Amino acid sequence: MDLIKQIFDSGVVGCGGAGFPTHVKLKASPEILIINGAECEPLLRTDRYLMIHEAEKLVSGVDLICHELSIPEGRIALKKTYTKEIEALTAAIEKLHSKVQLHLMDSFYPAGDEQTLIQQVTGRCVPERGLPSDVGCVVDNVGTVLNIADALEGKAVTEKYLSVVGEVTHTMQLHVPIGTSVLECVHAAK
Repeated sequence: MDLIKQIFDSGVVGCGGAGFPTHVKLKASPEILIINGAECEPLLRTDRYLMIHEAEKLVSGVDLICHELSIPEGRIALKKTYTKEIEALTAAIEKLHSKVQLHLMDSFYPAGDEQTLIQQVTGRCVPERGLPSDVGCVVDNVGTVLNIADALEGKAVTEKYLSVVGEVTHTMQLHVPIGTSVLECVHAAK
């Protein structure tokens, strides 16, 4: 299986906000694959939702990426206050006999920032204007790993999970087609 090609063909890009092409990141031959589940912005709940409801798919996705790309370590970083998420991921790790490790972080801002995350998880500091690959790491978002798992089943990225929060009647998580207007999402939460 050519995982990098499948990721490219399925259109997987980073779901954490920047949309960086995932196939490019994973070509870096990292020592550690870090999955960012720390939700940098305090109101967001997308990664938390996915870690609870897609825990097995997430853990098996990390295992598969590490195996296929010969990455020695896979770690999911999340805040230690995320008790339901920790329970779901721990159960998935045990059930799947996975080598994935959880890295539990304190709640601080910006815990989900890529450079901060790398320092917290590994003790390594990305140099100024550097990349995570400069210190042997790749950071992917929870949603990105789930999209990779879908890519392995031949599914292209056509939808996105997102949080609708703020001045709405009902805060919620949505799974919408890419290109859905922000107004549609806000109206769904009224």
